[in-house]
Amino acid sequence: MVGGLLMTFGGAAPASASSKATVNIGFVCDCNDGTLSSSDSVAKPTVQAWASWTNAHGGVNGHKVNVIYEDPDFNSGTALSQVEQLVSQDHVVDIIDVSSSDDVWASYAKSHGVPIIGGNTSSEEFVTNSDLFSVGQTLDAYFVNFVDAARKVGAKSIGQLYCAEAVTCQESVAPLKATATALHIPLSYVSAISASSPNFTAPCLAAQQAGVQALIVADAVTVVQAVAKSCATQSYNPWYIALDGAISTSFTSTPGLDSKFIGSETDYPFFLNSIPASKTMVSAIRKYEPSLLTNPNYSELVTQAWASGMLFTTAAQAGKAGLNGAITTAQIKKGLYSLHGATLGGLTPPLTFTKGSPTPIDCWFWVGISHSKFTTPYGLQPVCAKPVPTS
Repeated sequence: MVGGLLMTFGGAAPASASSKATVNIGFVCDCNDGTLSSSDSVAKPTVQAWASWTNAHGGVNGHKVNVIYEDPDFNSGTALSQVEQLVSQDHVVDIIDVSSSDDVWASYAKSHGVPIIGGNTSSEEFVTNSDLFSVGQTLDAYFVNFVDAARKVGAKSIGQLYCAEAVTCQESVAPLKATATALHIPLSYVSAISASSPNFTAPCLAAQQAGVQALIVADAVTVVQAVAKSCATQSYNPWYIALDGAISTSFTSTPGLDSKFIGSETDYPFFLNSIPASKTMVSAIRKYEPSLLTNPNYSELVTQAWASGMLFTTAAQAGKAGLNGAITTAQIKKGLYSLHGATLGGLTPPLTFTKGSPTPIDCWFWVGISHSKFTTPYGLQPVCAKPVPTS
């Protein structure tokens, strides 16, 4: 094993479970340490809860699930070595991707026919690689989403602060500029920021001087909070825009975020529990990973991680995987391509995958904060919009 952290989880299957061969699933996540870990860390216990719950309910088509967890700790070389091991030695039939370096290893997984199902959907790979299958809104729709969010709160200019440490953050700058220009809203200030900064006074003051009325913070949840606190200290109170795993339960008590925040989620909002699919998720977490429910960083990545596991199960069922032998990658892909408008019980926007083509998901769920509580200010149906051409 080269670098990183390796462990397996999935819990023990009940005595009545099938004796069919165990199916290995890879899970690559920068969950343990690093600049984005305050967002990403909640994915690991969620996947563990999904695996334990699945095994307690008979596995996947009778096959016990064994999730093999790899943490490259933001090292792309380590990530590639770990994925090579997952594919060639552990013979995984799926990889869940919560990695900042999938641009390095996704092509290797594809060349060996291993699908990448869900995880964190903010990578460009989910809109360029035909073997990645998103469970929610993909990167290409982020930029029209950001601009639309600013318009909804009446902001006349926007700014962006993005994480300096990850390629996925830096990839957002050019398409955001192009989208803002095409939609005729000024992008008045853009700056990289470091999670290790003692405060964010300087970028707050610069954004304020540039006349930014809505500030996009593309970073981990703790950094979004720190930015809002720094700006509030300088009496600068713009609207804040964030999405995906950059929104957490602790936002409702963070100065600045608790009063002027609009965001969006890739899937069914993590703070709601009003549909059977979400109730099942929360019940499983409460049984197998109860501390997650009180984690201040509990976020949309919980829903994404759970939905990733459920999409694998759904694909296996649709493809009749492992009914007469081991579960194979070909069977999983067959199941994925047979899905048309699947929502996994309402957890996701409609999912339809086309063989041989990348499948962007250009839909999201609006969220906000009012009186220190999360809200769904524009209803609970996913909103879909085609990205603005930027080239």
